Amino acid sequence: METWKLTSFDLFCLDMVIKGAWVYKNLPDAQALQTSLDAVLKPYPQLLGKYDERQKCVLWTGLEEQIRLVELDRREHSVLEDMYALVPKFDTGSFKGGKSRILEAYRITLGDGAAVVLQGAHALMDGTTFYRIAADWGRITLGHAVEAMTVDQNLIPNADALTKEQTLSRIQELGWSKIGFKSLFRMLFNMVTMKFIKETYTLQVSQDEVASMRAESGAGTNAALCHYAIGKLLEKLPSKENFTIIETADLRGRACGMPENFCGNFSQAVVIGEFSRNATAADIQEAASAILNNRKALSENVQLSTSSSLYRLPYFMFDASDMNSPDPQLFYINNQLKLKACQVDFGTGLPLKAQQAMLPDMIKFWQSEPNGPIQIIYGGYAAKIMKRK
Repeated sequence: METWKLTSFDLFCLDMVIKGAWVYKNLPDAQALQTSLDAVLKPYPQLLGKYDERQKCVLWTGLEEQIRLVELDRREHSVLEDMYALVPKFDTGSFKGGKSRILEAYRITLGDGAAVVLQGAHALMDGTTFYRIAADWGRITLGHAVEAMTVDQNLIPNADALTKEQTLSRIQELGWSKIGFKSLFRMLFNMVTMKFIKETYTLQVSQDEVASMRAESGAGTNAALCHYAIGKLLEKLPSKENFTIIETADLRGRACGMPENFCGNFSQAVVIGEFSRNATAADIQEAASAILNNRKALSENVQLSTSSSLYRLPYFMFDASDMNSPDPQLFYINNQLKLKACQVDFGTGLPLKAQQAMLPDMIKFWQSEPNGPIQIIYGGYAAKIMKRK
């Protein structure tokens, strides 16, 4: 029996679903897509296994059946609809109970097109891994060779590399936020409330507007969009003088010697810095570059995070209770543009649209159409704030 031990990165995502949907005018037949799906998943046997809650592992024998591509006839529906509503919902409870597979794949026939939906357990893969698999699935369908990702959980730092005392001493020295009863209550309350806030608010930014922002600010796309997105939110929060930016960062190639092609979860929320409401895109760029290029500090944060999780220390890098709140001090951003979801081609051309994964991020950047506008999507309380008159 082979095992894939879940790390603290994985366990954090245990209750989450990762998914993608791609809509096309037409697609190859199901058998061709099944053949290429089998091929793309061959180097990743852990994705064919079952989760064991007691051991916090995925187990497999190597004799598992392949993930079956399910064909769905939805010709009464159109390419304009929500593709996730046309497939069965991924059952995280069944996955955690070891009763269902880690991945599900669907080919949908629509009245005016076709779609592919891929969904599964976030505990086995972050966005970088998930969208790499999707893109490689397309490349193999096209007849191209692909290079398999590195499958090795031992690349994640050992949680017990530091003692409990060493971990506690260092995180206190670094000023990590202590999770007391009050902050824990606020965090849980906000998390529960967020589940009931289904609404989002989306701003569309054209490619020309992005180019103009970059030219005027001298900053890159990410910093320019962060500045614009937060600026729009601050217009609704006139009394907010200071704020902190948190960004989801793919730490491959940045921390712990992790290779760029690691297969699994290795993305983490990173504190970019505290800013005044008068901060410029260039200020954000400078701070982000300093943080994301500091491999020593990022590596230490990964080690401290894994060790802190092992010893269940009530500390975190920032006060998460102030995120996704009615009056936020923390602005949490997930830039998903680098995933290039709208570039997945199964041999019939680029998609009409790539549907975003619907994760409950405060602010995310997404591009659904090739060469199309950037979408700034506000979720939860941020969406409610943006809708204020």
